[in-house]
Amino acid sequence: MSATLQFSLEALNQTDWGLLLDLLAHFAGLSVMSVGGFISVVPEMQRYLVVEQGLINQSQLAASIAIGQAAPGPNVQLVAVIGWQIAGPLGAAITLLGAVAPSATMALWANRIGMRHAQSAFIETLRAGLAPLTVGLMGSAGWVVGSTEAAHWPLLLVIPLAFFLSWRKRLSPLVIVLCAGGYGALAGWQGWL
Repeated sequence: MSATLQFSLEALNQTDWGLLLDLLAHFAGLSVMSVGGFISVVPEMQRYLVVEQGLINQSQLAASIAIGQAAPGPNVQLVAVIGWQIAGPLGAAITLLGAVAPSATMALWANRIGMRHAQSAFIETLRAGLAPLTVGLMGSAGWVVGSTEAAHWPLLLVIPLAFFLSWRKRLSPLVIVLCAGGYGALAGWQGWL
């Protein structure tokens, strides 16, 4: 037997399948709740992964979110980063599968119904009702991520400023992220943190 195959079999034998199944089930549940993108369920991820299970700490969660948001592509990729930290490549694959499969299935189903009944009052009401829900969920995600930096109050000033610039000035998110990153780098370099 080759060394690579033997190593792979040993890795599979040492895998905590119970943990992987728990992660799959939990992220599948989060997938169903993630209205407006996976960032909206960050508070629930924080409660489960950090507080209840202790699988990662608050800093690791914040770093995973930052990496997932900074990398090009959909924001759901933050789930793969979290899964990787917990259980390596298999953890990344399992958490991503749990996060994507249920919501993708529901989206395809909802699209078919929405296309058939596009002029329905129910569909219009549903669309109008989901907008404030999405804003609220994203606000709670911002609160959880921002609370990790609560000890560094100068960094907390970035949150309302970024909100104002994107809402009132219609400034590109790329410019806001670059400016916030520059401010964070300057604050760290100057020892303000």
